[in-house]
Formats: sequence, C-alpha cells, structure tokens
Amino acid sequence: MGYLPYGRTDGAIYCRAKDTGIIMRHYLLFAFALLGAVPAAAHDFWIDIPRYRQTDGQAFDLQFLIGDPTEVEHWETRWHKIVALQSIGPGGVADHLAGVRLSTETKAGGASVTLRGEGTHVLAFVSHQAESDLPADEFTAYAEHEGLTPALEKRKADGTSAARGRELYSRRAKALVQVGTAITDQVTRPLGLTLEIVPEKNPYALAANEALPVRVYYLGRPLAGASVVLEPLHRAAGHGTPVITDAQGRAQVQFEKRGEWRLGVVWTQPIVHPRADFDTIFSSLTFGY
Repeated sequence: MGYLPYGRTDGAIYCRAKDTGIIMRHYLLFAFALLGAVPAAAHDFWIDIPRYRQTDGQAFDLQFLIGDPTEVEHWETRWHKIVALQSIGPGGVADHLAGVRLSTETKAGGASVTLRGEGTHVLAFVSHQAESDLPADEFTAYAEHEGLTPALEKRKADGTSAARGRELYSRRAKALVQVGTAITDQVTRPLGLTLEIVPEKNPYALAANEALPVRVYYLGRPLAGASVVLEPLHRAAGHGTPVITDAQGRAQVQFEKRGEWRLGVVWTQPIVHPRADFDTIFSSLTFGY
C-alpha cells in the first residue's frame, strides 16, 4: 500500500489512496487546550473496541479511554481536542471524523466507524496538545514510572528537580481491526506519527507461543531506551512490566493470544515555551482476539 507520512510534526496530515494516488493535505493548527493540572495516571489513552474482528462495511462503535488497567475513565471527547481519526486498510486511507460523537453530561463520547475491504485495518487517532502542571514530587514519580529519561536528566542537569513539572502533552493511538479473514501487512509499516509503536509482525498472524516483535519510532526514527508496557484490557490486572527498546528501537512482548491488549509508550523532549518545559507524547496500540 502506498501512503505518505501520517501526522507529520509540521502540523499537516498527508495520506494517499492506493488506487488513485491522490494526495490529501489537511492543514491543522495545533491549539493548546488550557486544562490545568492533570493527574499523571490519567494521561494513558487508547482506542477501545468491543470486538477487534469486524464485518466488511458494517458500522461499529469505539470509545476513547484514559487511565490504566486499575482505573479507567471515558476521555472527554471535544472537537478542540481532536486532530484526526483515520483508518489505513487494504484499500487505502479513510477519514472518520464525521463519525465522532461528542461527550455529553449523560453519555460518553466516541465514534462510529465503518471499514471497507477485507484485511487488517489500522485505526489511528491524533489529539491536540494540552497542558499539565504537577508538584515536583508527583512529576518525578510520574517521569520515573513512565521512563521519561530526558525530563529527569534535564531537571537534574539544570538543578530544577525541586521545581514544578510543566509539560505539553498529546496523544497518538492506533487500534488493529481485523475485517474478514485475510491477514494483511500494512500494520507492520510506520504511519509517520510523532511517536508510534509498530508491530514487526501482524499480531493476528502469530502462533500461540510466539512473541510479538515491535519497534518504536519517534520523529520518524527508531527510539532507543523507551519503556514499552503491555497490559490486558477488560479484566482485572496490575501494571505491566516495562520492556526497554534496544539501540534499534526494538522490543519483544509475550502474551496469551486471547482477550484484548494494549501496548503503551511515552516519550518527552525539553522545549522552550512560556508555560511548559517538556513536550510529551503518549502513544498506544490496541488489538484483540
């Protein structure tokens, strides 16, 4: 399948349909949502689907969730937070923003999506940036838990470890949805997201005892030293054990080939900004059997 980088850091999203070769370019201004302090545990974000096997051309619902396996909440779905919701499948790229449902006082938000063409589809979501401002001890604990080495090293070098931790943060989420029985391999290629987890084998093609090799990319390059966590969804579980990516950005995870799973990674870099010292990206990959 031919497509150009999706979710480029210059604020433009590019995609190209396989058959037509037409390039669609959407210029999106990254507005900052002034949300105040946000608990570190609420940063984790993923696309949740009741069934990761779907029927060709049949609509299904998905939800945007935040939290961790022990405490899950619905993400407040608002237009000012959303950059893109697209799918990449055997037939090309499709936009799904028209199917987004905003949150109300009585009903959680989400989206209705229809995928066309048998094969493994990648649903991809990108959010705008928001702000977080945490007390020093909370920020340090959060950065250590998530493996945010650049933030910890920068604060230590600058002598600011006792200062409040201020960051801009945003989300990138992918979900692998199997339509029909044909296993396709576009899921093993990067989309060009700022931070993304790319399976080097289609999870739906793995043998029962086979590990899943993944590669983490940041700004288009393999990311070494990132902490990748695999956790089961929809059942009681504690935090997963981190696996650290090697010099080529690679890691392997072992799991049961049943139920639903989430892979997560977080990375940050120092920035010069009047209200933040770091730019942090949260990225996830969900799939299910």
